[in-house]
Amino acid sequence: MSQFAWPALLALLAGVVNLVFFGYVLRFADKPGGRSFLVVIAGQVLVCCSQAVAMLVFDQVTREVLESLFWVGAAVVVVGYVAFAFEYTGRGHALRRPWFALLVVDAVAFSAVVVTNPLHQLAWRSFTVVPTEGVAAADYAVGLPVYLQFVLLAAVLTVSIFLLIDTVLSYGPLYRTQAIAIALTPLPPLVAVGLWLLELGPYPELNFVAVAFIPHVALDAYALFRSEMFALNPATRRTGERAAIDDLGSPVLVVDETNRIVTLNPAAESLLGADKRAALTDPLDDYLAVDATTERTGERRVSTYADGERLTFTVVVTPLTGPGDTTLGYTVVLQDVTDELARKQRLAVLNRVLRHNLRNDLTVVQGYLDEVRSRTDDPELERMLGTAADETASLLALGEKARDIERTMERDVRVEPVAVRELLDEVLASADAADVALAVPDDLRLETDPVLLRTVLSNLLENALEHGTGEPSVAVALAESESDRGRDAVFTVSDDGPGIPDHELEALHREEESALDHGSGLGLWLVTWSVDALGGELSFETGEDGTTARVRLPGVLDGDGDDDGEK
Repeated sequence: MSQFAWPALLALLAGVVNLVFFGYVLRFADKPGGRSFLVVIAGQVLVCCSQAVAMLVFDQVTREVLESLFWVGAAVVVVGYVAFAFEYTGRGHALRRPWFALLVVDAVAFSAVVVTNPLHQLAWRSFTVVPTEGVAAADYAVGLPVYLQFVLLAAVLTVSIFLLIDTVLSYGPLYRTQAIAIALTPLPPLVAVGLWLLELGPYPELNFVAVAFIPHVALDAYALFRSEMFALNPATRRTGERAAIDDLGSPVLVVDETNRIVTLNPAAESLLGADKRAALTDPLDDYLAVDATTERTGERRVSTYADGERLTFTVVVTPLTGPGDTTLGYTVVLQDVTDELARKQRLAVLNRVLRHNLRNDLTVVQGYLDEVRSRTDDPELERMLGTAADETASLLALGEKARDIERTMERDVRVEPVAVRELLDEVLASADAADVALAVPDDLRLETDPVLLRTVLSNLLENALEHGTGEPSVAVALAESESDRGRDAVFTVSDDGPGIPDHELEALHREEESALDHGSGLGLWLVTWSVDALGGELSFETGEDGTTARVRLPGVLDGDGDDDGEK
């Protein structure tokens, strides 16, 4: 007999390390896969400790009982590792299916068979203690249940390893190191069991499975301590992706390269009026006039009936590409625009009817007011008629402003080089505003939409001329952008009027107006929407000495605007 029973010492060391590891992992019990991982470690403790003690026990009856505990621990490890692999990779829902219940039943049945083996000899027979290297090795003829369990063990561990490797392939470097480490952990014990069953190696009677758990634990420790196994958990990402699609209010479908439905979310089930399982592999165009293989994203709409209501959707199709940029399928997102289209239609009709009718009727009213004013000599009556005529003219101007807004907002932004000084001169000429102080670089050019820029400047200038008492000013300065878009042009339009009321400015930043606190005109709204469309920023400074509107727009062309010009 050897002086030192080194196989037993190594098995005991593996057991102690696993026990310490179990205590540390307890803090992660509530993480996805945490409890299953604890089951795995508990099974490893049972395997290692039972083998360590068994190697020191030469009594055949006791030695056989300890051998039974080894196989029970192995069954626990297999079930725990499979559960961990599914939970850790975000597939925990699959454990609620019958196959996993059968796996647990198999583990329990196998454990019962090995524990009661002395009664029936099904798991093994001819059990004999063989002293080897100072320890009590065991030699016995393995029965069919053990061989079948080994095959099942290899199969389910292969599936579990595949799930972890799939995580590496799907999510890239974020979970790569811990997933690879955990995927490799079953290999040393699995190889050790295989070598022992086949009676290979220098000591065929010795079972080195417990010793093989030392590299197993080393890989686990690397995944836990170096790769933050539970801190960076792929289950979070997979669950988030699934929840994002399932909880999305818009119908989402995935189809293959032949337009057959692969999966769909609950909103799509409701729209199609079909159960998910029933719809799988059906062509999408059996339900909707959509062929994802020929669709172009956002270029058309599709209408269908759901619960007796006609719904209209914008079709958004995105290809799903695999290795080599091969198209594997398509995601189809249907964005419900029914209410939006109905609202636009109602607003368009209301706008057109009101504007047309009001313009015609107010034109008649204005004509009669002018006629009555020309026939009266009463100063008080003439004053009242003048006020009514002015208000009528304001309403007509408001209608024209509404038409300007409709035309401006319905057109697409068209960017081109714009000579700022020339455009400002045209704005001043059209406003008949000769007495305006200009400070604009003569050679300044902007890459912007000239129609929207003209709208912004003409409305701000109109506001300054209407409310100011002196000479308004328009200045343009250059400023470095805080982003990588180059230099910005900063326009300032100032007047010495009473200032824009606070509630008018506050209304521009709210999502909706209230009945008691709202803007009275459309000009500032038109300026705000136009600046937003140009990708710029708008601000106002008001005080006792007047109002200054400041507009910051991107797109200064390089080399322009270095020379200042004044008028």
